[in-house]
Amino acid sequence: MSARPLPAGDPASQALLEQILESAAEMLGDITPATLELYYARYPLARQAFVEHGCGYTQRLELEMVDSALYCLMIWFARPLEVDIIYSDAVPHHELLNIPAEFFVGLQEALVDVIDQTVASADWESKTLLAQMKCQMISLINSCSIQQLLVLRQDTVIG
Repeated sequence: MSARPLPAGDPASQALLEQILESAAEMLGDITPATLELYYARYPLARQAFVEHGCGYTQRLELEMVDSALYCLMIWFARPLEVDIIYSDAVPHHELLNIPAEFFVGLQEALVDVIDQTVASADWESKTLLAQMKCQMISLINSCSIQQLLVLRQDTVIG
């Protein structure tokens, strides 16, 4: 069982999320291009990381990472422990490859922000749900960071 705070199973939130995602898919089609455009605008150094680690298959790696972030978003309320496991494995692994947790945060933020842009400004329920999910997922990703754990450990030893 995870020691990190995760959302409880919430069928109503899951149903609303599914409506939001279906609407976004109808409006945008493939969400990958818009997500990557926003992501690279915010994190230009991430593009080089994709090139270096893509081994000639940069576009495939980009698609896989956006797909993974979307999958984690889609199952957040249905299977939060699975999301915890995914990030608990992926974030430290990537940090060992000199890919900072900040890049994971940025990709998840860009994905949620692109989806949020498809929601009507008056739809406060949907916008609030997405904002809450984004905050919770960012917190989870940061808690999986080796660097974050080292800082916390150092503070504990020193303090």
